[in-house]
Amino acid sequence: MRSLFRKNMITASLLMAGLLSCSASFAAANDAASAFPDISGKKVLVGFWHNWASKSDGYQQGTAADVELTSIPEEYNVITVAFMEGSGIPTFKPHNMTDAQFRQAVATLNSQGRAVLVSLGGAEAHIELKAGDAQKFADEIIRLVEVYGFDGLDIDLEGNAIKAGANQTEIPAALKIVKNKYPRFIISMAPEFPYLRNNGAYAGLINSLEGYYDFISPQYYNQGGDGVGEGSQWYGQDRDDIKADFLYYLTDSLVHGTRGFIKIPADKFVIGLPSNPDAAATGYVRNEGDLRTAYERLISQGTPIKGLMTWSINWDTGHSSAGNAYGYEFAHRYGKLIHEDFTGDPDTQAPTQPGKPALTASSGQVAMTWAPSSDNVGVAQYQIWRNGEEIGQSTVPQYNDNQVSNGNTYEYVIIAVDKAGNLSLPGEAASVTLEENDTPSDDIEQPTVPQDLNGEATGPNSVNLSWEASSDNVAVRHYNIYRNGALLTKETQTSFTDSGLAAGTTYHYQVAAVDTSDNMSDKSDMISVTTAAGENPQPGYPAYVAGTAYKAGDKVSSAGGVYECKPWPYTGWCAGAEWAYAPGTGSNWADAWDKK
Repeated sequence: MRSLFRKNMITASLLMAGLLSCSASFAAANDAASAFPDISGKKVLVGFWHNWASKSDGYQQGTAADVELTSIPEEYNVITVAFMEGSGIPTFKPHNMTDAQFRQAVATLNSQGRAVLVSLGGAEAHIELKAGDAQKFADEIIRLVEVYGFDGLDIDLEGNAIKAGANQTEIPAALKIVKNKYPRFIISMAPEFPYLRNNGAYAGLINSLEGYYDFISPQYYNQGGDGVGEGSQWYGQDRDDIKADFLYYLTDSLVHGTRGFIKIPADKFVIGLPSNPDAAATGYVRNEGDLRTAYERLISQGTPIKGLMTWSINWDTGHSSAGNAYGYEFAHRYGKLIHEDFTGDPDTQAPTQPGKPALTASSGQVAMTWAPSSDNVGVAQYQIWRNGEEIGQSTVPQYNDNQVSNGNTYEYVIIAVDKAGNLSLPGEAASVTLEENDTPSDDIEQPTVPQDLNGEATGPNSVNLSWEASSDNVAVRHYNIYRNGALLTKETQTSFTDSGLAAGTTYHYQVAAVDTSDNMSDKSDMISVTTAAGENPQPGYPAYVAGTAYKAGDKVSSAGGVYECKPWPYTGWCAGAEWAYAPGTGSNWADAWDKK
């Protein structure tokens, strides 16, 4: 009788739990996150959002910011959460919120008419579905929609993940299942633009999802000198002097399916750009007027595009290695352009003169602020000039110059740049001398010890070092690099290549941070790296050198063999960027190099 009573109580408890669960599910299904914002007739400003804690991993050693979903500027009306990943059937989990908190954040954005997508893949993830996985993958996407309120999925596969396994068939099949269940479910893609050439790696995905996808935002960055040809002229992605023409001709090629590229309709086309120089190795549009020129040229010929995308929202409000805020430059630059369909006469009115900078000097640093400029459309950024040379830009009226030395005199001038690229008259100059004894007496705090020092031999004669950036109460000026216990060099970045080494030899390394008051941190943990035994180079072929911009057809010796750099769309993997793989190493090296 006692046993029966206990079983009945358990049954009742389970029934009550089920009712509560159903009630909670019903409530969730009717909250604002259950809506699918309609973007079909809207221009979009798309921003990727990092689902991880911020860190100093910028291409110029800057730091992306931690950003709450609900605090993202209103200019971003499509937020793409990075990333859905994992082996087998990929999935997603918030890194800093409960499921309920994340759904509530999505509900807040949905109530404002803004869509939240989840991005599949990313540069560092390997997605590989098997034949027959379409329904399982669709079920997982549907689960994520029900749990978190996602409004769509962005395909961001890179490298060999694009065609891995059965991805080309199972991913489109799964998305069609989801789209049939949720007719307003948004499907987008963010391919690197070389994959959009005729017979490029994304052609199959795009063709399979024709009539289902809502927009495609090609990445116009991290592609070195690749670009588009028009007549005898080559418009390379990494050329600032022809940036407006590159943006126009590449987009024009894609919306018409010409110059060797597949066709993507203009009303489904979104240009993808880095938000600042820290967000990508190349591709940042320094002069806002270049993008406006290309954008308005497309409008004038009857092919207005759907909008712009950036990597990333977190970088848009991060800061440079000198501590200078990026200040949501991308959103402020282009929000009005996208959402107001600006088609008026070109803006030729220059901003007003900025104020004379107020300078505060300390050892190894000059901090400055100035009265801001005004403009009929809006100030995009300020150029900072020191002793007749431009040294940086800032979107806010303040800047820190960390590349100065005690005992020297520096003169600073500020120039404002508006959204059309018009320059103001130079502001009044201000000068400062850093005295030899200018070290603040109250700054005695050491920087933190550099963490995660890593070293990798890149052949018989060189070692690549990298480490996590240190922090300091004022600012870190440089890092001391020690080899075998002796000071080797000073480095302002968080990476260094030690070359000219002996083959088959073990070297010991440590790193210490030094701040602007010459306070030095303790040395990092010691690591040991052994160079290769010296079988390279192969006779007649140069040894591979990390960081070198190799082009298709170049042959190098590496890992005991001879390798040839493949033609596009793979050459970007041979170009010496931080994420490139040396021939014969790494899981994706075969994407770039053929062994001869």
